[in-house]
Amino acid sequence: MPATTNSREIKLVSHSPIFYWWPIWLLGYVMALITLFENHRLAVIPADALVHKMASDEKTDRYELIVPKDAKTRSLERAVSASSDPARPQAFTPRISEKAWMGPLYCVILLLTILITNIPLRGLWSFLVLMFLLILALAITLIPNGWDNLLGAVGNLHIFINMAGYLFIATATLILWAVSVFVFDQRTYMIITPGQLRVCEHIGDSVRSYDTTGIAFEKQRDDLFRHWILGFFSGDLIVRTSGAEKHEIRFPNVLWIGYRLEQIQTVLRERAVVAG
Repeated sequence: MPATTNSREIKLVSHSPIFYWWPIWLLGYVMALITLFENHRLAVIPADALVHKMASDEKTDRYELIVPKDAKTRSLERAVSASSDPARPQAFTPRISEKAWMGPLYCVILLLTILITNIPLRGLWSFLVLMFLLILALAITLIPNGWDNLLGAVGNLHIFINMAGYLFIATATLILWAVSVFVFDQRTYMIITPGQLRVCEHIGDSVRSYDTTGIAFEKQRDDLFRHWILGFFSGDLIVRTSGAEKHEIRFPNVLWIGYRLEQIQTVLRERAVVAG
């Protein structure tokens, strides 16, 4: 009686490094929401402007703003015009957070993401870098007021990004990320069936077919930051074919690579059952 098989196909997609840029657009929207709920406003005034506190009543505090006559005060003129217009009760429209750490934090995350996605640190190197960061954090903790002084220094950088700035960076990055992940990356794939391997290594490249007999799959050593922290347990895959013309196919940034390799082994065992 012939053996029954459940023929399946496994599709692996090789993603570009921009896949790991999701923290940039996600954190950008988080920062924009924080800025929106705080509802603080931004005013641009000349450097030699003076502010004096005047007599206050029970409901409001009053301040007097003094600027030179020849100073450019477009934002203040617009604010005065808006205040006199009942339809526009807000004098200053740009929203910005008063939290000094938000801008520096966003810049640090942006630079770290670019660094992590362009400089791979595999195996021991990723472990050493992680240990260095932990030791550095412990050393700052042991120093009296270490974190307070560090955050104060970071806050004194005066990096402020308004809500429109966060939304622009986040939206532009999200569009690039979505087009790359869901359109262009889907054109770089390999499909494994019980008897055949079909590969398209580049966008616009022809689809090549290989027999799965004697084929070998190798998972490269992980990059702790890129594969585990940003990549949802992704990994880089090397496929070596057999036969008269042997080929080595490299597929970087395959998602959930451990689980997908288990699926591939199941499919290849089905081929072995049929051959037996």
